[in-house]
Amino acid sequence: MNADATFRLDGSSMAEPWRRHPWLIASLAAHGVLAAGLYTAGPVHVAVKRDDGLRAQVAQSLQHTGQRQMRRELRTMEEIRDALAESAGEAGSEGKGGKDAARSPDPAARARELARQIEQVQQKIRATELARVLRIPEAEALKRVQRDEARKPRPAPPKHASPEVQVAQLAQQARAALVQRRAQVLAEQQGVAIKPEAGELKPGRPQGGKAGQGPGSGKSAGQGGQGQGKGQTSGQGGQGGRPGGSGIAQNPARRDSRVEALASGLALGAPGAITGSSIDMSSNAFSDSRSFGAFLEAPPVDAASMRTGRGRTIGAGGAYANRIFLDTWYVIGPFEGAGHDSQNAVYPPERGVDLDAVYYGKNDLPVRWTFQQNAHYPSIPLPRAENAVYYAWTEVEVDRDMDLWLWIGGDDDTKMWLNDRLVWLSGDNVDKPWYRQPFMTLPEVQTLNLNEGQRRLHFNKGRNSILLKLYNGVDLMFYSVVLSK
Repeated sequence: MNADATFRLDGSSMAEPWRRHPWLIASLAAHGVLAAGLYTAGPVHVAVKRDDGLRAQVAQSLQHTGQRQMRRELRTMEEIRDALAESAGEAGSEGKGGKDAARSPDPAARARELARQIEQVQQKIRATELARVLRIPEAEALKRVQRDEARKPRPAPPKHASPEVQVAQLAQQARAALVQRRAQVLAEQQGVAIKPEAGELKPGRPQGGKAGQGPGSGKSAGQGGQGQGKGQTSGQGGQGGRPGGSGIAQNPARRDSRVEALASGLALGAPGAITGSSIDMSSNAFSDSRSFGAFLEAPPVDAASMRTGRGRTIGAGGAYANRIFLDTWYVIGPFEGAGHDSQNAVYPPERGVDLDAVYYGKNDLPVRWTFQQNAHYPSIPLPRAENAVYYAWTEVEVDRDMDLWLWIGGDDDTKMWLNDRLVWLSGDNVDKPWYRQPFMTLPEVQTLNLNEGQRRLHFNKGRNSILLKLYNGVDLMFYSVVLSK
């Protein structure tokens, strides 16, 4: 190798092209920086932008859900006010300017006005009882009650609390007032247990015929089905019966039935009140001490005469069937489960159904309401997950007011509301047939009968909303909702 060749291969000779073309290195360097930026920062920025959009959607959905819940809480407070007013023998309790104030666009102001009206009714109830005991005019008794209330320390309203928090707190106070009145009514009806003399009727014990039969008699409420009770109060309906009797000029049993029905609908009773296998809840007046009515035998499933159908319409325009599978739902989930406590955990759809909403679900993935129509019985929510919670919402349309049997089942646990009224909660620690073998292999699939229990419910003419909550622990899952007359 000669000297010239050696010279051309040293460092200075390799740097010569860069001296002659300085723009080339600048161009390559710029493209390298751009490529590195797109490779690293680009995907991150896009992901952040997409996540910001999702967070905004979830925040907006939660805001709308909170507004829906406030409206529902305000409706509940209005119902409690009216039920207490009816129990007190009043037609209403808006008071001067109360109705206009209660319709204020400010939810917190409406809740405060409704709370004031409920407190006035409570004072009226106390004054009536005080006047009876002390044998004084009711006006004087009311003044005493108001003086006593004025001396009681009142909790200061929460400062800087959101309207949603204020409405929730006042609604909880209204529920407490309803529970208190309900306890008073039960005490008045049942009386004090004492040992009767021979031949004397026991206070607070029914002395009528068998449930659904002849009239009740005696000083306490009898259990006649349709017949009239004698004495001071009317006979109450037995199993399958309705409140009967005219009693005194204003029937206290009928007057207080709205308190009982509302407390039942708000699930303010013991948990066992909504976990029975077969309950008639079609009436607004219940005689069952657990507040959800007397137990009835459910209609048997007669395969020979059974005509199955599917759909959401009962009556004109609906399927010609006597057993209808509700096959069409909007479903959202899965949400992260809480094990056995999932039934008590409250997820956003439970606060208010917004079919346009998006929430964070299991593993922080977004979940939305999706339309699902099941080609086969029973219904299976998608996508399937374990230790997960799902919600399914639908509407049933009927051509007239009617009572229907609603058959409910699920793997694992279910909870259901009809027109925002809690009507079903699956039993605790129940051994179900589909725990022993896969549900699709059971013969009950052919008769649309994968059910745990039944409810006799009243459906209003037009559309009736059903919200079902399903918790799945492990393995297979489904829910079944069937209607029959």
